[in-house]
Amino acid sequence: MKALGILNFEPYSINVRGIEDYRPISAASFLGRYRVLDFMISNFTNSGIDNLKVFIKNRPRSTVEHVHSTNYNINAKRGKIHLLHGEKTYANQIYNTDLAAFKANMSFIKEVNADLIVIAPSHFVYVQDFNEIIKEHVKSGNDVTMLYHAVNNANTSYLLCDTLAINDEGRVTGITQNTGKYKHRNLSLECYVMDRKLFMDLVDKGLKASSIYWLRDILNDLLGDLKVGTYAHKGYVACMNTLSSYLKAQLSLIDETALDSLIRKDWTIYTMTNDSCPTLYEKGAKAVCSIVGNGCDIAGSLDHTVIGRGVKIGKGSSIKNTVILPGARIGENVTIENAVVDRFANVTVDSVLIGELDSPLYIARGDKI
Repeated sequence: MKALGILNFEPYSINVRGIEDYRPISAASFLGRYRVLDFMISNFTNSGIDNLKVFIKNRPRSTVEHVHSTNYNINAKRGKIHLLHGEKTYANQIYNTDLAAFKANMSFIKEVNADLIVIAPSHFVYVQDFNEIIKEHVKSGNDVTMLYHAVNNANTSYLLCDTLAINDEGRVTGITQNTGKYKHRNLSLECYVMDRKLFMDLVDKGLKASSIYWLRDILNDLLGDLKVGTYAHKGYVACMNTLSSYLKAQLSLIDETALDSLIRKDWTIYTMTNDSCPTLYEKGAKAVCSIVGNGCDIAGSLDHTVIGRGVKIGKGSSIKNTVILPGARIGENVTIENAVVDRFANVTVDSVLIGELDSPLYIARGDKI
């Protein structure tokens, strides 16, 4: 069955302090090489879904430039990536919901000849073959199939993400927000498979029910009327809904086992190509358990740190538990711990900047310290 892919924009619960002042979290750098949205778009194209609608909530420049510059291996004759956003300007962002954006762009969704709609989130990172979910969805006769991941650390991670109550038949009986009360939860990966007509009906019903409803809200209301099944995801999952989760997600991938479950030889993650020279490690430089992009100049020491392309680290500087985005400059004898350093920031000599993993220090884009 032919499917249309929709990359949804981030929900109201997202608050990635600082990063989102300049771009949506979906367009933020990840692991020094990728953007967050590269993983979900690659899931679509690797699954043979090459008609995509990518929705953008606000600050579109970074997303537009990156997507238009990246070859996601889409068949040029059959496929297309179409960037869309809500047509209205809302004085209050509470009304800027995914349902409102879907409705405003429904003509572009209808023009694609597809039987099914596959909706995936732009603020999650995981690898999933959507064909597996589609096959299970068709076989089960469900109205909607939702992807979930069983976790045992919901009391400390994935806060404010959706969780699912699932009965013995594998059906969803409730959708609630994770408040950290329980360790074991079924985390919703905010991926939905459904018939195209049902999708259009849900959009209309949701907007009729409330002007601040999201797709998950109308689904929650109709759980008693619809057969909403589930499909279990296995492997690495990260949700970037806070600055701390954005930092921790990347630091967790320094672990080789976690990295191997996300970056696989049989599942290419497509991103924008960047031709630059290898990283230069100067005399006295040290890098321990770190991921470093190309084109960098490292004269200091790195410990459990992720460095983007073209970053310069001065002599005598010590960087630990930190993510540094491309193009930043760190001077000599600088100490940075538990922080996110945005693009083109310039930290001068003899600075000491220390945050906490649960409340990281953020150094703004282009800022000079």
